[in-house]
Amino acid sequence: MTAPQDYPGYPGEFIQIVASDQGLKSIDSQLKGRILEMLQERDMAFDEIVARSGRAKSTISAHMKALSSAGITRMRPDPTDARKRIFSLNGRILVRANANDPEMRWADRFFPDTLPANAKTRDVFRFILTSLRVSLMSEGIHIHPILERAGNRAGSAIYPQVRAGELSEFLENLTLFWSRFDLGELEVERYDPLTLVVRDCFECQDLPITGRSECAFDSGLLAALFSSHFNEKMSVNETHCYARGSNLCRFEIWNAS
Repeated sequence: MTAPQDYPGYPGEFIQIVASDQGLKSIDSQLKGRILEMLQERDMAFDEIVARSGRAKSTISAHMKALSSAGITRMRPDPTDARKRIFSLNGRILVRANANDPEMRWADRFFPDTLPANAKTRDVFRFILTSLRVSLMSEGIHIHPILERAGNRAGSAIYPQVRAGELSEFLENLTLFWSRFDLGELEVERYDPLTLVVRDCFECQDLPITGRSECAFDSGLLAALFSSHFNEKMSVNETHCYARGSNLCRFEIWNAS
């Protein structure tokens, strides 16, 4: 494993799990992990990767060759200069972990100690979900991509229960669905952009304040539901979250293109 000091910004033990055409791959090199983070932002020329990494060309070249052999990245010639190479990510980063990340380990203090004696079904599921999330957070493990994909699949399965021809009826069905299954209090805030707010959010209300949006499952769920309704790919941007210190979760629905 590459020593922590080899790449600033990734303290402690570092690991990524990446899904590619060749299956799941474990990345325990901090520099390779940083390269993949760059390529997750956008496709990038070799020279730019070198410049942003601050490492020698020979080092980056060796890492890019290893990532390509593992099926995690792919390369194509630059259309404006065939001598140059453009790299892209050929997979999905599923898990990121910094086992000794001090910014995450404090979350362990928020682990729910007991389940209320008068707990309802919703309380039990929230307890289970929160226990899992906080345990992973306290180990420095980030599973947003997995939660989002799970939300996508759940949304596709749920859509037949809330399907409607008109947007207003579809939104009403969503509101009733959230209420019926105690997922929170959902309401439409505005239509341009289409924005939903959720109070008493089942996914994140019991999480510690992390300073970032944590409703990856809900975001994936809503993206799948609205993609099915509009029959085109939609994306969801969570602008407010209990985990960011807000008193609600706010989701903006956008055309993904």
